[in-house]
Amino acid sequence: MKIKTILVVDNHPVILKLLVDFLKKQGHEVLIAEDGLAALQVLKKVRPDIIFTDLVMPNINGEKLCQVIRNRPELKHTHIIIYSSTVLEDETDILNLGADVCLAKGPFKTTGEHILRIIEHIDNGTIHELKGKILGGDDLFKRHITSELLFARRHYETIFNSMPEGVMEFTLDGNIFHANTAALALSGLKEDNLLGTNFFELFSGKHRECLRTLLHNPDQAPMIINETAPIQLNGKMLSIHFLPCRDATHAFIIAIMRDLTEKIATTRELELLRHQQERILNAVGEGIFGLDTQNRVTFVNPAALTMLGYEQQELVGNNLHELIHCYKPDGKAYPQTKCPIYKAIQDGIVRQGTEIFWRKSGTSFPVRYTSTPIMEEYEILGAVVTFADITERIKMEEKLRESAMTDELTTLFNRRGFMTLADKLLKITVRDKTDLLLVYVDFDNLKWINDTLGHTVGDQALVEAATLLGDTFRLADVVARIGGDEFVILCTDNSALGNEETILARLNENIEKTNIISTRQYPLSLSVGVGRYEHLAPCSIDELIRRADQAMYKNKEEKKSRHQDGYKL
Repeated sequence: MKIKTILVVDNHPVILKLLVDFLKKQGHEVLIAEDGLAALQVLKKVRPDIIFTDLVMPNINGEKLCQVIRNRPELKHTHIIIYSSTVLEDETDILNLGADVCLAKGPFKTTGEHILRIIEHIDNGTIHELKGKILGGDDLFKRHITSELLFARRHYETIFNSMPEGVMEFTLDGNIFHANTAALALSGLKEDNLLGTNFFELFSGKHRECLRTLLHNPDQAPMIINETAPIQLNGKMLSIHFLPCRDATHAFIIAIMRDLTEKIATTRELELLRHQQERILNAVGEGIFGLDTQNRVTFVNPAALTMLGYEQQELVGNNLHELIHCYKPDGKAYPQTKCPIYKAIQDGIVRQGTEIFWRKSGTSFPVRYTSTPIMEEYEILGAVVTFADITERIKMEEKLRESAMTDELTTLFNRRGFMTLADKLLKITVRDKTDLLLVYVDFDNLKWINDTLGHTVGDQALVEAATLLGDTFRLADVVARIGGDEFVILCTDNSALGNEETILARLNENIEKTNIISTRQYPLSLSVGVGRYEHLAPCSIDELIRRADQAMYKNKEEKKSRHQDGYKL
């Protein structure tokens, strides 16, 4: 018999002593380990000829030990003998572990005979003849309870390896004896390379020391490395919950690891995007508000703060309408229920137009605004409001009136002034992708007034008509006299779109109020036509006037056919 170096792995002290004493009597050099973890520490220094191992052991069990040994090239010539009391109940799985032979735990007298037989086959090079056999099992019977416990253990292993979190179990000094599939993926190591290694050595210098400090004297309370200060492993950022545990004979630590790498990357991308959006919001010249469903300000950009004279904390969280939009130009109250900016939040329809905003100082200025609802799955979450100060535009209009572009009699724009301004407004409309309305007005029977009552009364009638049109339309609308008895109004406020009937009704109402005066020498009568400029089908201002003129002519003919012109010819 050749002298062998034999490693015996078993956590039962009596069986361990019996095996060691027996093998030493045969002249062999015998090493011992109480479980698979201790065995791996021995195998770092020694390459035994034979390993006898139990299956059911704490820390690393016999199955894992066999798998690790068979995956290490330096141990490929080492013979593995499974010596276990569960070989009968777990026969199928045991024979797939790569062991040379299985030996059932029974009466030790019989066991000794089988051991000698196994070693003889090894010496003779015929160990393959015992492959797949379970020696010593003839006089034993399968135990139902053992089969159930083995099934329960494998059921637990299946669940353990299906967990999305990485789980490692290690001794208090850091030696890893259990790891699930997710933990192997996080570490980047195969199981046979991970088991038996030191948990702390998986991490880099500063993280390693942090872990050693945290787990230096663990108590029964969980210890956590949370998401605010993740730790790096194999290029991945982790949060870890450490659960100190203790059974009848062992103390160990369970580490539950969650991979935060993708979440952190996404958070950083979102943070970068947020900073980019902030830079854009801070750079644009237009004022921008964010509003919630209660019309409260959720964010405001610097341009808006500069124009309004407020600090950010004075606006955020407060009602936008009540701060900057609650009064009309004449100082009268402007109810929020009639505010078009707020209505966009209520019905989800984009609103554009001109309004008056009030500064913190109490002064007002004209703005052009767009109120765009924020929608998500058909639910209105608030709105984004952009606005621009159009004071300069108003000043430009005033300068045009002061120049040769105004009508001397009515002080309205003349044809030249109107065409100049209208051309600019049409370009702005194309840029902003909005529509416009043009109202064409003709003074009925001006010739009769001039011929019958004189030209002075005729001039007064034109001034009266101009004043009435100015009172009917909005401040931002462009009103002009382009001929002797012809007026045009370019409605720049988008709220006019779709409200032609309302506008005409307001005009007729003002005409009726004017004609109530009993001392009048003539009734005021205007024929009206409307043309619409669509940015999706743009046309020239001349074409727009022509369309409105045709509509006005139809109105005049209808009035004449019903003798509603107001005059006796």
